[in-house]
Parts: sequence; C-alpha cells; structure tokens
Amino acid sequence: MFNQHWCSGNNAKKMHSKPKSPRKITEEPEWAELRKNGVAKALAYTPPVLRVNKCGTYIEFHAYDPTRGRMRRKRVKLNHIDGKARRKQFANEAIRRFSDQLSDGWNPWIDCDPDNIVAFSDALDKYEEIITKSMSNGIFRKQTYDDYKSKIKILRNYVKEKNPIRYVFQFKKKFCIQFLDYVYLERNNGAQTYNNYLNFLRVLSGWLLERGFINEKVTDGISPISKRLLKKERACIPLDKVKEIGEWTKANDPYFHFACQILYYCFVRPVEMTRIRICDFDLQKGTLTLHEDQTKNRLTQTVTVPKKLIFYGIELGVFSAPMVDFVFSTKLRPGSEQIDPKIFRDHWAKVSRALKLKKEWKFYSLKDTGLTEMLEKDVAAPIQVKNQARHSSLAITELYLNKIPKAVPEILELDGAL
Repeated sequence: MFNQHWCSGNNAKKMHSKPKSPRKITEEPEWAELRKNGVAKALAYTPPVLRVNKCGTYIEFHAYDPTRGRMRRKRVKLNHIDGKARRKQFANEAIRRFSDQLSDGWNPWIDCDPDNIVAFSDALDKYEEIITKSMSNGIFRKQTYDDYKSKIKILRNYVKEKNPIRYVFQFKKKFCIQFLDYVYLERNNGAQTYNNYLNFLRVLSGWLLERGFINEKVTDGISPISKRLLKKERACIPLDKVKEIGEWTKANDPYFHFACQILYYCFVRPVEMTRIRICDFDLQKGTLTLHEDQTKNRLTQTVTVPKKLIFYGIELGVFSAPMVDFVFSTKLRPGSEQIDPKIFRDHWAKVSRALKLKKEWKFYSLKDTGLTEMLEKDVAAPIQVKNQARHSSLAITELYLNKIPKAVPEILELDGAL
C-alpha cells in the first residue's frame, strides 16, 4: 500500500515550473497510439519523500518497472552523509532533483527514452499487419507470408512461456541469442533453420530500428552457422531405390507419381508445382513454361518435358482438365484450388514408411537425384542441364557431378610397377 496517490508523467508535467515546448509528432496516428499506451505505464511514479526510521535515512519513491510489470520501490540511502542538518539539506535538494527528473519522464528502471516505449506484443501486431498488407499487394508471396507468420508465432510463444519481455526496448542482442538457442537446441532444429530464424530476427530488428523503437540493430554481431559446416539433410537416392519408389507410387498414388516425375525430370520445385496450371504445358512442343509469378527467382523460364511424362499425364487425364486449372489441387488432381506444398511432403511420408526409406531421402531428393543422373549419363550437355534446372550459373550445375561416389575405372584397373 502506498500513502501517496498514483501520478502519471503527464499530470506531473503540468506542475513543473518550467514551460515545455511541444514536440512535433510526424508519425502515423496508430504509431503515436502505440507509444502513448507504453509511455502511460512507464511514466507512472510516486513523488519522492524522505524517510527516517530504524533502517536509516533515505529517499523513497516508486516507479513502474516494465521488466517486472509492476511498480517498484527505489531507495537512495543518505546514511553516509555526516550531520543531521547537512543530511536534511542534501535530501531536500535530491528530492527536488528527482521530482524534476521524474516529471520530465525519467524512469530509474528504463535505459531508453520513455517517449519511445512500445509494448512488444503491440509492435508484433503492427508488424503482422505490414506483412499481411505486403502479401495482399503482391510484394510477399503466400509462402513467404506463411513463413513469417509461423516464426512470429514461435517468437510469441517463446516470450510467453520462456523469456517474458513486455516492451520493445527489452528486445536486445542477448534476447535474440537466447531465442536462437531455444530454436536450435530445445526445439531440436537444424543449422539451416537456425540461420533462417537469424535472418528473420535481422529483418524484424531492422524494421524496429527504422521506426525508432530501438537505437541499434540488435542482431549485429550474431553470426550464422557457416555454410561450410552445414550438412544437407537430404541426399541422392540410389537409382534402384528410385525405380522402387516409381513402381510403388504408380500403383498406390498415381497423381503423386506424376508430381514425382515433374520433380525428377523437370526440376520444378514443390512450391512451384502448386502454382503451375494446365495452360502452362505445351504438349506439341513438349515444354512447360514457368512464369515470373510462379518461380523462385521471379523469372519466366521454359523447361523440356520428356514424352514419358506427357504420356503419363494424358493417361491420367490431367491434360483434359480446364486450361485454367491448377495441375495439382485437391487430392493432387487438377482443380481450381491452390494447395499447400506441405501436401507433397505428406504423400512422401507415406511412401517413406511403406518402403522404409532412409531419413535423409526427402521428396526434394528426387530433384537432386534426377539432375545427377542426367549429368552422369551424359543425357545432355551440361549447359542444357543447367537451363533445364534453371541454375544461375554452370558452376552450380557442376556441383552435382560425381555426387554419387564411384571408382575411377582407369585407376581401378591399374597394374603398376610396384
């Protein structure tokens, strides 16, 4: 219980002897409201008073501590000052000084400008509004939007359950490192996921800095896990296993088999497969055109479709669907509804369980394996394989050469002098 009444910083400023020139606010009204909500609590305090009791002589007042979410007592001991008269004189001067500072917005528990205080949850709400607007305007794709939303949800849960912070000024480098450790260790994610979350925090930190909520980019100095140390969680699949996968999917999941063929021969990414339509295929020319709004690199590119794949699609009746239909929709059949790429992974999980495939053999491994087979068997010149894979350079394509270890025939048959 407090003997003094609660005072807000705004009310205290009216009693201040020196007139204040009004600040110019150029930000949007909603940002001003967010700041106002945070500042109102942060500026709450009780007037400083002198206490003399068995504990000694001290100045006491209370101010709102955002890290604890409540008012917190502040005591300034004066026992070190000799003489009662001298001590009282010092106390009166200190009380006036503290009163002026508190009415000006100073808070002993906050190490930033109180005018910049915004609740962390409010800032995340606003950030989600921004990314939602970005998706509706075509700046973000749905996959990017879903990825950001997922990471924000994980961050909110972490704040709620593991490391509560209430205000944006508490979003610091130490917090980011602890959150990344949580993602990597407690959630048992891989190194690539760690790097993805670090990139998310960098973007969020930059956004908060642009809006003046923090004074520095708090992720500076946090290093990603080196790509040289990253081990891919997928691997090429032996060709005999690929044949077994093909036979099983054709017999038990024919439309998923068609998706496997597109990934294996045309190197179309799963997320891109959810965007292609019947009209993107030219059966006479044997091509598939991926438009800029469908591809990862936002370029319109055309790849060759093997006859084997075309004939199977015709057999399934895929190309008899309306031209505007997505190739893969509900139950992986052509339709008007765009699906989530996760559905491909769900189908792959069934294949993996049925055939007892290794953990490192992912659905996307079919792309790596198909590309490697095409290079190893000299099906086409490397430059043509590069174009089929839509790689930015031949160097990337050549990384797939010798991906499957094998002996060099000349050395294997070598009968030397020794």
